[in-house]
Amino acid sequence: MPSRFKIHFPFTIPNQVRDKFYHLPLMLIFSLALIIGCSDDKGDDSAIKTSEYYTCTMHPQVISDKPGVCPICGMELIKKVAEETDQPSSLNQKDMEGMITLSGKKQVLANVSTVKVQFENLNKKLTSYSYLDFVEQNRVTISARFNGRLEKLFVNKTGDYIKKGQALFEIYSPDLVQAQNEYLIGLKGSQNLASLDNSESKNILLNSARKKLELLGITDDQINKLTTKGEIKLTLTYYSPYSGTVIEKKVQEGMYVNEGSTIYEIADLSTLWNISEVYENNLSSIKPGSKVKLHLTAYPNEEFEGRVTFIYPVVNQQTRTVKVRSEFPNSKNKLMPQMYGETIFYSSLGKGLLVPADAIIFTGKRTVVWTKTGDGMFEARKVKIGEKYDDKYQILSGLSEGDEIAATGGFLIDSESQLKSGMPSSNQHGTEMKEEKVDHSTHSPNQMQGENGIIRDKNVKVSSLDINKDGKVFQCPMDWEVISDKPGSCPICIMDLEEFSVDNAQKNMVEYR
Repeated sequence: MPSRFKIHFPFTIPNQVRDKFYHLPLMLIFSLALIIGCSDDKGDDSAIKTSEYYTCTMHPQVISDKPGVCPICGMELIKKVAEETDQPSSLNQKDMEGMITLSGKKQVLANVSTVKVQFENLNKKLTSYSYLDFVEQNRVTISARFNGRLEKLFVNKTGDYIKKGQALFEIYSPDLVQAQNEYLIGLKGSQNLASLDNSESKNILLNSARKKLELLGITDDQINKLTTKGEIKLTLTYYSPYSGTVIEKKVQEGMYVNEGSTIYEIADLSTLWNISEVYENNLSSIKPGSKVKLHLTAYPNEEFEGRVTFIYPVVNQQTRTVKVRSEFPNSKNKLMPQMYGETIFYSSLGKGLLVPADAIIFTGKRTVVWTKTGDGMFEARKVKIGEKYDDKYQILSGLSEGDEIAATGGFLIDSESQLKSGMPSSNQHGTEMKEEKVDHSTHSPNQMQGENGIIRDKNVKVSSLDINKDGKVFQCPMDWEVISDKPGSCPICIMDLEEFSVDNAQKNMVEYR
């Protein structure tokens, strides 16, 4: 006899009751195991359920419960595992339309990060290529005012800096000799008429002779010396009427020049123009007087500041750009005409809602942002966007301040939504994306008979479908078993049915089966 548990009581009890107590420990152990098992079963019911299905990577709306090929593109279907979690009771099927649930693991794999939408300063930065040029009014030409021969050049090199009043060249000119002689004659005549007290006629003759010398470029000091000494000089020195840098020298010593001939091209380089080419759709962000910055390849670590002075009134017909002119001081003489650079325009347009550019999904027909509606739940929200500010877009409608959106990983969320939109239990994208499982094997001839007279039967005799007896039928080129007696679209792949003769249609079903 195997040993049994013995229970000792300090009092006498009947044998029937005592036998029941012998089995009490075993009953307790059995009950505890039963409770644990029930609780485990309950936990399994609330766990994630998985189901396998097959879908096309190019056409996620095509879903089958067994391996095969896509009826649209012919690619092999791949196996997917769908996770179905118990949704909160407060969310019914209608509430879940347009939403998708991602587990924490999937969010990490998809690199999904979220940010809250908020109002920010609309500071726009526009970059444009540009070049430096002379300030037009600061560029002048020094030309000969009389005929003559250049005896000596005091400024003999391009690039020399000239100050106003500096000697430029010495010249012999018969015109200058005659003008000096006329002045001395007038001066002597005025002295002879001084006793007649005819000051008016005296001043007229003398002033006209003096004016002629001034028009020829003779300075007051030279005229005063001529008045004092009374001697005609065969060669005279010409002094610069402007300050600037010699851009071009047109003459050499000993050359004869005619009246109007160019001798020097000089320019003041203390200020330069910067000409930018800006597309016409960006003109609203540029205003005269606004600040600009210039970056040059010659000085990569330096930044030059200037201001917009003028927007040209003409659009280039070929490039669809407009020239924008800005001025830059050149105090250190680092800026040079015809240097290429990159101009940055800055503008402030107040405040607005901004979201990262990576959060915007452009689908073609609409623009979507994925908003977070709960723990691991995202909803597609249609938005209207404005201009782009650096790496962010302005939101004109569709979002409110404080909404939490997917800043990164939106494309992967959208792809996951499209993959699940073909499942009967999913309604992502609302009515636009609602589709049943597209599996040719699920359509029987009876099911498709009412769809515009289209049937699908691999054993059908095509001649029996030619109702109007014209010897022609319409067949789907992706699935030859889909046949109709009149034009239409395949209810499976949405392709237009093609016209075939009855014999060719029957041959297609046999050869490509």
